Amino acid sequence: MRILQILHNHKAGGAENHLAALSEGLRARGHEIEFVGAASSRVAGMMGAAGFPVHDLDFRGHYDLPSLYRLVALARRGRFDLIHTHLVRAARYGRLAAAASRTPLTCTVHDLLSWRHYPRRSRIIAVSDAVRRNLVDKGFDAGRIHVIHPGARDCSLGDGTAEARVEARAELGLDDDTTAIGIIGRVAEVKAHDVALEAIGQLAALTARPFRLVIVGPLTGWGRELQARCTRPEVSWLGARQDIPRLLAAIDICIQPSLSEGMPLALMEAASAAKPVVASKVGGVPEIIEDEHSGLLIPPRSASELAAALARLIERPSEARRFGECLHGRFASEFSLAVMVQRTEQHYRAMLQGDR
Repeated sequence: MRILQILHNHKAGGAENHLAALSEGLRARGHEIEFVGAASSRVAGMMGAAGFPVHDLDFRGHYDLPSLYRLVALARRGRFDLIHTHLVRAARYGRLAAAASRTPLTCTVHDLLSWRHYPRRSRIIAVSDAVRRNLVDKGFDAGRIHVIHPGARDCSLGDGTAEARVEARAELGLDDDTTAIGIIGRVAEVKAHDVALEAIGQLAALTARPFRLVIVGPLTGWGRELQARCTRPEVSWLGARQDIPRLLAAIDICIQPSLSEGMPLALMEAASAAKPVVASKVGGVPEIIEDEHSGLLIPPRSASELAAALARLIERPSEARRFGECLHGRFASEFSLAVMVQRTEQHYRAMLQGDR
């Protein structure tokens, strides 16, 4: 199949990583992939570096007629079997281009917030059951929505884990007795890093063991302000990093105190590395973490419950290991890239058969 992937976003998040991984997996299965997006975006850089044709279109607002005209021309000229969009702006322009070029369309919805501009007559991929339920509640036809978890790379390092752990912990200044608590992902208000910092302030009263919060991810304006206000010595800000598997080897517990989530990539990567997790019970998170079995779920905006859950795992390392092992089993069966690529390919074939 010839597939045109469209994503307009200048951020560096789960949707962008998902698209790049999906494209590489589909190419490995013999499909031809081309990408449309702003050339200055991180995802365009990822796609170009991976050898995919990149078409530079920076859709400015919802009424960029020159960009729409160029997209329609590309869709007609490229003779694609289907167009696959990600996030809301790409869905808006992709719907119009697909109609003008008579190309089948599918749209992936990655979150619970942006539902208004998705086409209601096209096939939709929801990244979680929570996203699917939200769309149905908004009046979308349940029969047109297919849940495919986005999948994550395998961040386990196998025989190299022990060596990577020693090297990364030495780089971070962590001794053997210190529990490293990791929060990975863009530092934005919806990810509730402020709640994590508040919990860290309460944690010393709940455990005598040493700990460190390691914050990994690109900073938004809100994130830079939060970092500037943070004076806690037990917090390390690493910024955006490309060596996540190596950092996960160094981390003992992962947290995700988000206020809203579709299907968080960071949790699936933590699962691949068999890390115990404490996360907010929001969006698609319970589809990854089964409370008290493969991790601990807490209410959003509750620093006290986050602190208590962290203290419990720090004080009970055998329980923490058991949670991590159970979570790793979930990754292998549900959240690997291979499973995601296979299910997406099946979705493509089913929708094309339906169109014919």
